[in-house]
Amino acid sequence: MYSYKEDKLLLRTTLSMEKDITSFLYFTLEANEGICFYSTLPFEKGDKYRDIVLYSTPELKPDLENILNHLKKTISFEEKELFTQIKEDSL
Repeated sequence: MYSYKEDKLLLRTTLSMEKDITSFLYFTLEANEGICFYSTLPFEKGDKYRDIVLYSTPELKPDLENILNHLKKTISFEEKELFTQIKEDSL
């Protein structure tokens, strides 16, 4: 198994959702402090959807998966990219 400490690997997940529900995602991620960090990708004024990229360590993947699976029961979003391994220095 890969780890951040040994391999300096992160897992990148990209979600797409209506802009009106992004605040609920942000709130949920903030309430689960330390599971991941996130950023909203650039968008055009008037876009109805936002793409959000999440970064987590391999060790926290099960926790983030649980959060995303729980969110799927409440809000609608598309998983554009799911747990792609990237090197920390490629950010």
